[in-house]
Amino acid sequence: MADKKILLSVRDLKVHYPVKIHNKGFVAEKRVVRAVDGISFDVYEGETLGIVGESGCGKSTTGRAIVRLNRPTSGQILYDGKDLYAYPKGEQDRLSKEIQIIFQDPYSSLDPRFTVGRSIAEPLVVHRIGNAQERRQRVVELMEEVGLREDLYGRFPHEFSGGQRQRIGVARALALNPRLLVCDEPVSALDVSIQAQILNLMQELQKKHNLTYLFISHNLSVVEHVCVRIAVMYLGHIVEIASTEELFSHPLHPYTQALIQAVPVPDPERKSEHEPLGGDVPSPVNPPEGCPFCTRCPYADDRCRKERPQQKDMGGGHFVSCHRYE
Repeated sequence: MADKKILLSVRDLKVHYPVKIHNKGFVAEKRVVRAVDGISFDVYEGETLGIVGESGCGKSTTGRAIVRLNRPTSGQILYDGKDLYAYPKGEQDRLSKEIQIIFQDPYSSLDPRFTVGRSIAEPLVVHRIGNAQERRQRVVELMEEVGLREDLYGRFPHEFSGGQRQRIGVARALALNPRLLVCDEPVSALDVSIQAQILNLMQELQKKHNLTYLFISHNLSVVEHVCVRIAVMYLGHIVEIASTEELFSHPLHPYTQALIQAVPVPDPERKSEHEPLGGDVPSPVNPPEGCPFCTRCPYADDRCRKERPQQKDMGGGHFVSCHRYE
């Protein structure tokens, strides 16, 4: 990846939310939810970087911060080498065009009052691109590109299947010719056979338009199929980053190892040799002082409970945050 251009660079990103927690009395205690608590990674132009982890680990919050739906508490998000939140006002429209998002739920992300044609054309209307006839022509082209017939132009979202609705979401995201697409679990709400169709479509579109994907998912089988590199998140932290092949063949962090071992094998007679991961994910309101995984890690010691591990370069683009490798 050394010869490729870095399109997106995230440095020590933190996204915290203030909350009030009521105790047994009537006084509400002010606390902070550490949804994302200091993560760093790069996304190279034209690649697909996957972010995986359990629900609540901060994957979607990271994606929403990149598309400027959640403002970071601290840290930097650099796009084309410049702070995403420091672009002058005159360039904000260009950023909105170049960075788009595909949402998880293909139904709630579409306005039920809008026809398919209007939903896909909405970005063009907002950015005042073309006249009505030109916008319609552009929408028809996009529909054909994602596998939807032109005669569906005037129908409403409730008249489509989940897979068709997600195709509409993909078409809408492509309307402004973006460079970076944040894909927030785009196939998790779909049947397995439909998932494969949407993933194949996204890969074809990536090659055709030289798109860069940040692919957020909890499904390891999906990210193994579509991603070049994978970042593993746990409780607001990235614990390991590596190429897909390296991560699955040589996982280093105990959490990554547990995730891969938990993937079901389609063999009813084969029994797992590994113990399932015990315990629950700690609350992001009150995370562990040291390593975020120390409460569930079979190798945790006193140092793990008191000192947070730093990201260590293991060579070949493989990074891990674990005291065992220092």
